[in-house]
Amino acid sequence: MTRFERDGDGLVISLSAEERPVLASLAAGLAEMLAPDEAAAGAEVDPLVALVGIGGDGPVDRPDDPALRRLLPDAYDDPEVAAEFRRLTDGELRAAKVANLRRILDAVATAGGVVRVGPDEIDAWLAGLNDIRLVLGERLDMTEEREHLDDLDDEDPRLPLLVAYDWLSELQEVLVHVFMAD
Repeated sequence: MTRFERDGDGLVISLSAEERPVLASLAAGLAEMLAPDEAAAGAEVDPLVALVGIGGDGPVDRPDDPALRRLLPDAYDDPEVAAEFRRLTDGELRAAKVANLRRILDAVATAGGVVRVGPDEIDAWLAGLNDIRLVLGERLDMTEEREHLDDLDDEDPRLPLLVAYDWLSELQEVLVHVFMAD
């Protein structure tokens, strides 16, 4: 069972032996989902684009996966404008999301179950946890009228994902409360 303890300007999270691999697996799986397409990664990059550090040469397709579309939505209703915006921002947005997930992964892997989240890491943790929750919510087809854990049969295949979703929600809520309490 996760335990939380305020530690000066940070938070110490004690994760159980069962929770560590779950969080690591969810973060690693999402980081892998967000990795750029290998074909696009091997494409030749315009030297000006490389110098400026934004965008790419070719179009970036809207993700087919609804969970990825939830994380990487179209910024505009106009398909052409949305495609151009995606071309200019997709790589950087994916990299930022993966970096947040890697901070969580690194902390969980090296901490032996005890993780300290300091004020300089809170944004990465909150963003990473939120992204994982968004993907789980999309996979579970979550709505405002979602089923509660008590309403599900023990054999329901959604049960483990709902448990993980609720646990991540609690973790995220505690992080927000601790860092907003000042």
